[in-house]
Amino acid sequence: MRKILALCALLSLPAIAMADDCKYSEPRELKLDLAGVKSVLFDVQQNDLKLSGASGGDSTLRGRACASDEDMLKELTLRQRHDGDTLVVTLKHEGKIHGISVGNRYAYLNVAGSIPANLPVQLQLGSGDAEISGVASLDAKIGSGDLHAQTIRGAVSATVGSGDIELRNVGSVALPTLGSGDVKADQVGGDVKVGTVGSGDLTVHGVRGGVQVDSVGSGDVQLRDVSGSVAVQTVGSGDLDVGNVGGNLSVQKVGSGDVTHRGVRGSVNLPKPR
Repeated sequence: MRKILALCALLSLPAIAMADDCKYSEPRELKLDLAGVKSVLFDVQQNDLKLSGASGGDSTLRGRACASDEDMLKELTLRQRHDGDTLVVTLKHEGKIHGISVGNRYAYLNVAGSIPANLPVQLQLGSGDAEISGVASLDAKIGSGDLHAQTIRGAVSATVGSGDIELRNVGSVALPTLGSGDVKADQVGGDVKVGTVGSGDLTVHGVRGGVQVDSVGSGDVQLRDVSGSVAVQTVGSGDLDVGNVGGNLSVQKVGSGDVTHRGVRGSVNLPKPR
């Protein structure tokens, strides 16, 4: 979600600078040049993108530029360039405030479109929102924005700061880092591999493979309906809640947090209570 930096200004002007504001607008359109392309990188920044994978179509992004001041519209650009066999698509505000909403000033792009369903997608998202469906795979870097992704037959990999992610019906999930944001994943066809969970929460339901978690800080992790085994190295002050596991459950180290489990069909290996 687009974040408001000037908190005091927001409190004094509650109706100003919200995400749906669009006092001035202009249409934007970009026909993607996909010749020789094997993957597409979308640099969304603070803007909004809705993307779907399709078997046909003209692979064109369409939408609008929105701003509080009419002269800021020309600074909102939708561009593309080739970097080897990767097409890089950039949604950018080239003005002084770089598209971030400040006080009663704002400028952002809101676009939607499709690409061939067999192309992998890379996503760089700052404070904007992205909805992605039907693509081959997804590799995302999320700051404070929100990502909704579904029906991705390949792998989904994401590093998350303070933003939120919702995944549904994806091939596999890799989360190297989860900061203070929240991640929800439902119906994962393969394995779920998680590096570090900070103060954020992780909720995973319906995994056909297994789940591996390196460390849980102060956040909470809930795992349900896992066909394979669950292996967690370290739980700090957060909580781990596991239910309905077809394989084994193992936790190597637990700090002040709690570990609860039910419906584990295999063996359960937990540290002895201190």
